[in-house]
Formats: sequence, structure tokens, C-alpha cells
Amino acid sequence: DGTMTAEWGAIGIDDEGHPSQRNVLIQDGVLTDYMWDYLRSKKEGRRQSGNGRRQSYQHLPMVRMTNTFVLNGPHDPDAIVRDTKHGVYVAKLGGGQVDTASGDFVFGMTEAYLIENGEITEPLRDGNLIGNGPQVLRDIDLLGNDFAMGNPGTCGKDGQGVPVGDGQPTLRVRSMTIGGTAA
Repeated sequence: DGTMTAEWGAIGIDDEGHPSQRNVLIQDGVLTDYMWDYLRSKKEGRRQSGNGRRQSYQHLPMVRMTNTFVLNGPHDPDAIVRDTKHGVYVAKLGGGQVDTASGDFVFGMTEAYLIENGEITEPLRDGNLIGNGPQVLRDIDLLGNDFAMGNPGTCGKDGQGVPVGDGQPTLRVRSMTIGGTAA
């Protein structure tokens, strides 16, 4: 949603002159649309979505996100933790990488804690979340009611960086790979 004017990924118009808009990509667990730039929308017979972005005039525009987020669910965040016997509570993520062809990703956890018997306990350090985007979305089993946007970020793609935002409520994923080094 590039129209969220208070957020880092906000743009009035994209770098191809198309108005920014709210693009619903997934609704009720079903993929409903994609982000489009001019070239790809023309090729596929679709309407531009205001996502043709570039780092500067020296670069060609390409499809890029603006502010990407998961909306609220019905659950109390504390109840989600209490309902988790063993897990990891990730409070902050750092940089990462995504293979856009496969959906595979790795993100650094900059603040994370163990969940043991429904309680947040000791901190973890130097860990990574490793997974596949579509699979993780399928594995979300509880969604909190505490939506918040995160810290400003930059999305790098093909040597370009553009400002982006992201947000979500507390959410629980059934299973993910956590990797790291021994302390």
C-alpha cells in the first residue's frame, strides 16, 4: 500500500507516472493479484498497480513493493504466547534475502527469545529464520489483534535500493527452521 503517507514505503505516484494504490495480494488465504509495472501489466493485459519503482533516474523501473503487511486477526497476543508450548518469539528482524523465483528466504533475527511452556524466557542470539514464503503463509495458525508497522527498510533488487515498509500483528507459524551459530 503505497498510499500510507506516514510510512517509509509511501509514494504518491510510481516511477512510471502511475498513481500509488492499495494492492490486496492475498485475501482469505487466496492469492488474488500481483504487483505490476507498466511493461509487465501491458504484456499480461492487466491494470498497472503503481509498483514500477527505481532507485534513481539512472535505473530502469521494475516491479517493487511499497508498504507490505498482514492485517489483524482475532487473537490476543498474550494468548498466542500462552498457547505455544515450545517456540521462538521474534521481536525484531534484520536484513535478509529472498529468492523471488522459489520464495525461499533467510532473515536475521536481531531480537528473539525462547518460548517454553507458554512463557517467553531466555534471549537467543545470532539466529536466522529460514523458510519459504508461500509455505510460511500457509502455516500461520494464529493471528493477533495488535497490528503495527515496523521500522523503515530498504529493499534491494538488481543493484537498486528503494524505501519500503512492512508490518503485521503478532502471528504464530506452525513450524520454521531456525539456524545460527553456537555461542
